[in-house]
Amino acid sequence: MTKDEIQQRIRAIYQDILIDLKVECIDDYFATDYTQVTDHDKVDLAGFKAHLSKLKEVVEKLTVESFKDELVDERQRSVFLRYDVKVLKKDGSEGVVEVYAIFKFNEEGKLVSCRELTQESNRDVQGLGSIS
Repeated sequence: MTKDEIQQRIRAIYQDILIDLKVECIDDYFATDYTQVTDHDKVDLAGFKAHLSKLKEVVEKLTVESFKDELVDERQRSVFLRYDVKVLKKDGSEGVVEVYAIFKFNEEGKLVSCRELTQESNRDVQGLGSIS
Protein backbone atom coordinates (compact mmCIF):
# COMPACT_ATOMS: atom_id res chain seq x y z
CA MET A 1 0.00 0.00 0.00
CA THR A 2 1.17 3.51 -0.77
CA LYS A 3 1.04 6.35 1.72
CA ASP A 4 -2.00 7.80 -0.07
CA GLU A 5 -3.80 4.43 -0.05
CA ILE A 6 -3.14 4.01 3.68
CA GLN A 7 -4.39 7.53 4.41
CA GLN A 8 -7.52 7.07 2.30
CA ARG A 9 -8.24 3.70 3.88
CA ILE A 10 -7.84 4.94 7.48
CA ARG A 11 -10.13 7.92 6.79
CA ALA A 12 -12.80 5.63 5.32
CA ILE A 13 -12.51 3.34 8.36
CA TYR A 14 -12.87 6.25 10.76
CA GLN A 15 -15.90 7.62 8.93
CA ASP A 16 -17.76 4.32 8.59
CA ILE A 17 -16.71 2.58 11.81
CA LEU A 18 -16.02 5.25 14.45
CA ILE A 19 -18.13 8.20 13.33
CA ASP A 20 -21.09 6.40 11.72
CA LEU A 21 -20.77 3.28 13.96
CA LYS A 22 -21.62 0.95 11.06
CA VAL A 23 -21.08 -2.44 12.68
CA GLU A 24 -22.14 -4.07 9.41
CA CYS A 25 -19.06 -2.59 7.65
CA ILE A 26 -16.47 -4.08 10.00
CA ASP A 27 -15.81 -7.13 7.81
CA ASP A 28 -15.11 -4.81 4.84
CA TYR A 29 -12.18 -3.21 6.65
CA PHE A 30 -10.91 -5.70 9.25
CA ALA A 31 -9.07 -9.02 8.75
CA THR A 32 -10.54 -12.09 10.42
CA ASP A 33 -7.41 -12.38 12.63
CA TYR A 34 -7.64 -8.73 13.77
CA THR A 35 -6.49 -7.91 17.30
CA GLN A 36 -6.77 -4.69 19.24
CA VAL A 37 -5.10 -3.63 22.45
CA THR A 38 -6.69 -0.59 24.08
CA ASP A 39 -5.27 0.62 27.37
CA HIS A 40 -3.65 -2.82 27.79
CA ASP A 41 -6.93 -4.75 27.22
CA LYS A 42 -6.72 -7.13 24.24
CA VAL A 43 -9.68 -8.17 22.07
CA ASP A 44 -10.08 -10.12 18.85
CA LEU A 45 -12.44 -9.28 15.98
CA ALA A 46 -15.49 -10.58 17.88
CA GLY A 47 -14.49 -8.48 20.88
CA PHE A 48 -14.10 -5.41 18.68
CA LYS A 49 -17.57 -5.95 17.21
CA ALA A 50 -18.97 -6.21 20.75
CA HIS A 51 -17.16 -2.97 21.64
CA LEU A 52 -18.63 -1.12 18.67
CA SER A 53 -22.12 -2.47 19.39
CA LYS A 54 -21.87 -1.26 22.99
CA LEU A 55 -20.69 2.16 21.82
CA LYS A 56 -23.82 2.39 19.64
CA GLU A 57 -25.94 1.75 22.75
CA VAL A 58 -24.42 4.54 24.85
CA VAL A 59 -23.16 7.16 22.37
CA GLU A 60 -25.27 9.72 20.56
CA LYS A 61 -22.44 11.20 18.52
CA LEU A 62 -18.67 10.87 18.09
CA THR A 63 -16.63 13.55 16.32
CA VAL A 64 -13.02 13.55 15.15
CA GLU A 65 -12.28 16.99 13.71
CA SER A 66 -8.79 16.14 12.46
CA PHE A 67 -5.76 14.02 13.16
CA LYS A 68 -3.27 16.08 15.17
CA ASP A 69 -0.45 13.73 14.15
CA GLU A 70 -0.39 11.20 11.33
CA LEU A 71 2.73 9.22 10.47
CA VAL A 72 2.61 6.60 7.71
CA ASP A 73 5.16 3.82 7.16
CA GLU A 74 4.54 2.31 3.71
CA ARG A 75 7.07 -0.49 4.22
CA GLN A 76 5.27 -1.74 7.33
CA ARG A 77 1.81 -0.77 6.02
CA SER A 78 1.18 1.09 9.26
CA VAL A 79 -0.06 4.45 10.46
CA PHE A 80 0.30 6.24 13.79
CA LEU A 81 -2.47 8.67 14.71
CA ARG A 82 -2.99 11.14 17.55
CA TYR A 83 -6.38 12.76 17.77
CA ASP A 84 -9.26 13.81 20.03
CA VAL A 85 -12.70 12.23 19.94
CA LYS A 86 -15.52 14.49 21.09
CA VAL A 87 -18.20 12.34 22.72
CA LEU A 88 -21.87 13.09 23.28
CA LYS A 89 -23.56 10.25 25.13
CA LYS A 90 -27.25 9.42 24.94
CA ASP A 91 -27.66 10.44 28.58
CA GLY A 92 -26.53 13.97 27.66
CA SER A 93 -23.08 13.78 29.21
CA GLU A 94 -20.10 14.67 27.11
CA GLY A 95 -16.34 14.80 27.07
CA VAL A 96 -13.21 14.34 25.03
CA VAL A 97 -11.03 11.26 24.67
CA GLU A 98 -7.46 11.78 23.51
CA VAL A 99 -6.22 8.80 21.48
CA TYR A 100 -2.78 7.58 20.41
CA ALA A 101 -3.06 4.64 17.99
CA ILE A 102 -0.92 2.50 15.70
CA PHE A 103 -2.73 0.58 12.96
CA LYS A 104 -1.27 -2.15 10.74
CA PHE A 105 -2.71 -3.38 7.44
CA ASN A 106 -2.23 -6.67 5.61
CA GLU A 107 -1.42 -6.99 1.87
CA GLU A 108 -5.15 -6.90 1.03
CA GLY A 109 -5.57 -3.53 2.76
CA LYS A 110 -7.46 -4.85 5.78
CA LEU A 111 -6.60 -3.93 9.34
CA VAL A 112 -4.81 -6.68 11.25
CA SER A 113 -4.00 -4.80 14.44
CA CYS A 114 -4.49 -1.68 16.48
CA ARG A 115 -2.63 -0.69 19.61
CA GLU A 116 -4.00 2.39 21.33
CA LEU A 117 -3.84 4.38 24.51
CA THR A 118 -6.62 6.72 25.56
CA GLN A 119 -6.91 9.58 28.03
CA GLU A 120 -10.37 10.81 29.00
CA SER A 121 -11.14 14.42 29.85
CA ASN A 122 -13.62 13.48 32.60
CA ARG A 123 -15.41 10.55 34.28
CA ASP A 124 -18.42 10.82 31.97
CA VAL A 125 -16.40 9.33 29.11
CA GLN A 126 -14.06 7.15 31.16
CA GLY A 127 -13.61 3.64 29.77
CA LEU A 128 -15.25 4.27 26.39
CA GLY A 129 -12.08 3.23 24.56
CA SER A 130 -12.50 -0.37 25.67
CA ILE A 131 -16.19 -0.59 26.64
CA SER A 132 -17.92 -3.83 25.63
